[in-house]
Amino acid sequence: MRRFDRRPLRDRRLHGRALKSVGILAATLAAGQGSFAAKAQESFAEASRQIVPGAAPALATTPLRLVDPTRVLVTLRSGENRESLRIEAARRQRESAGGSLDAVVAAIEAGTGSSGRSLVVALPGSAREQNGRAAFPSVPAGAGDFVTNIAPEAAAIVTALRQMPQVASVEPNMMRFANQVANPADGFNALLGIDRPPPTDGIRSPSPDVGAIDAIIGSGRVGGPANIGTPPALSDDPLSQLQWQLLDNAPQAAADRLPGGTGFRTYRAAHRQTDTAGPIVAIIDTGLVASHQDLARNRILPGYDFISLDLVANDGDGRDSDPADPGDATTAGLCFTGSPATASTWHGSHVAGIAGAVEGDNRLGIGLPGVAVRIVPVRVLGRCGGFDTDIIDALRWAAGVSVAGVPSNPNPAKVINMSLGGPGACPAAYQAAVDDALAAGAVVVAAAGNSAEDARQSSPASCAGVITVAASDARGAISPYSNFGPRIDVLAPGGNTQRDDDRNGQPDGILSIVSGGYEFKEGTSMAAPLVSAVVATLVAARPAMTAEEARQALVATALSRSSEACPRGCGAGLVQVLPPVASAGRSLAGSAR
Repeated sequence: MRRFDRRPLRDRRLHGRALKSVGILAATLAAGQGSFAAKAQESFAEASRQIVPGAAPALATTPLRLVDPTRVLVTLRSGENRESLRIEAARRQRESAGGSLDAVVAAIEAGTGSSGRSLVVALPGSAREQNGRAAFPSVPAGAGDFVTNIAPEAAAIVTALRQMPQVASVEPNMMRFANQVANPADGFNALLGIDRPPPTDGIRSPSPDVGAIDAIIGSGRVGGPANIGTPPALSDDPLSQLQWQLLDNAPQAAADRLPGGTGFRTYRAAHRQTDTAGPIVAIIDTGLVASHQDLARNRILPGYDFISLDLVANDGDGRDSDPADPGDATTAGLCFTGSPATASTWHGSHVAGIAGAVEGDNRLGIGLPGVAVRIVPVRVLGRCGGFDTDIIDALRWAAGVSVAGVPSNPNPAKVINMSLGGPGACPAAYQAAVDDALAAGAVVVAAAGNSAEDARQSSPASCAGVITVAASDARGAISPYSNFGPRIDVLAPGGNTQRDDDRNGQPDGILSIVSGGYEFKEGTSMAAPLVSAVVATLVAARPAMTAEEARQALVATALSRSSEACPRGCGAGLVQVLPPVASAGRSLAGSAR
């Protein structure tokens, strides 16, 4: 078995500084500035020197809930709003003895709302930041109510809100993650002596590991180049020959096709001369590097930074109009006592590159997957992760829905990619935001999660109306880390960096842009933006397409998977941008829904 360099990413990265100040991302892109000289690369060898050695492992979704003890998400019933809730609270206040509801009325009046039915209520008893540090997250035991882990005066407000008829739910402000290196929650769980989540829901069950799938469909781990030919470049971009996920689909590996291919090679050949401005795709993630040689600068639209907590933001300010990614590296103990040091991931840039933020046919770096989409970077994740309150506001804003205290989005997205998540079924506050985005005409694509469990226990993947994407390898089989089950809509290449099934001597990760170069990563985070790229091709042809119509179109052209390739459910199967020719066959065919 060939081994990959597993040194810490910060010791291996080709550094490229991501500058951060108000508006600098837009200004840098507009001016054409970058950390690279503007020259065309002449060879694959020259281009490949910019690839970070090794490959970043998939994010394992934290098994326990990390909760912000200072804020809660209040979702109101249909027809209710903050004013009707305030009136009810004031009525109860007048009827109560000893001012027991004074704090509840004050909390409602001070609450902020991102829509008519959603309210963020601040809780007493713990400061948002103390001496520049965030309040430590609390970890509810098992499936217990989060209210048992917050201050008594805060718990009293939550209890009172839950008793009001206008309120549909009061939920914790949880932390979500998109981090391809060490997850801060892993270190926290280690401190508690917890290796796995308690069995609380009856549907957590492990996915077969890669060895089990290997035993069924063969080939084991392969060690390097074989005689299947040199892959043809998908374009004149020198690193496009490493983008195996874009090859055509066929039952046997060959120079220009793989069992895990999606058909983008043929699609691009037919559409290469039609790179007019495509649909708008919002990337809700860590933001975008301020400069990179391969960014399609004229297709990066103004975005927004929704991170409200300075410690998470790492840019010296709160919410603003600059979504540039300053890096999400942390020092030991930064996120909470005992949290490990982590390196910057540039996760949002990597995801954006897969979706189509790069320039195609420019003789630099990687190739463009489908249509020339326009990208709106929306920053919600930073150091230590990101909170629901910020993510929910960002989802609405990306779709063009008004958010209190934030300028309107001048470029509402038709496709919204969410390569992030956390444990638990879809909260009511998330579902309300998804409903608003769908009503505005957006298609929401979400990563299924990397915990090798039923996707119904990951959110926003489990929210109704989103297109939920599991990850596959170059054989078209489910990747060992991927979530699975009846909530999956389609499977898409997310990679498996422990394999080399395309036999090019590189790990079968997904190659995309990071600060200072390119990197192989794996995860459902990488699978989702490829589906977003497929959806973009659909809505480019039919701009009025609804989210449900997009899902049906994906299902109609997907290649079904056998129970051997996907033992616990991969939806309709492996996504295809174009139906494969009839002679291609299906080496892993068979329904597994």
